[in-house]
Amino acid sequence: MSTLQQAMDLLQTIPENRLESVCTFMQFIKFQEDGQQPLENKPRKTSAFGIAHKYANPALIPLEKEAFANAMAEKHAIN
Repeated sequence: MSTLQQAMDLLQTIPENRLESVCTFMQFIKFQEDGQQPLENKPRKTSAFGIAHKYANPALIPLEKEAFANAMAEKHAIN
């Protein structure tokens, strides 16, 4: 059985209210194929550090351990 036939068979079993999500995903995949260069010609960033390193502030690293607790204390006025 071809991949296309397998996909069509699966689509027939998905409830109608979930098909919109499937259609959106398929459009996303199609957009990616149409709008992007081949992967071998495109530089890849594979980690969050690689993507966001230009925004890093080394002076704030020591504060990260308590950042969540501090944010919750500020939000909920916990002393």
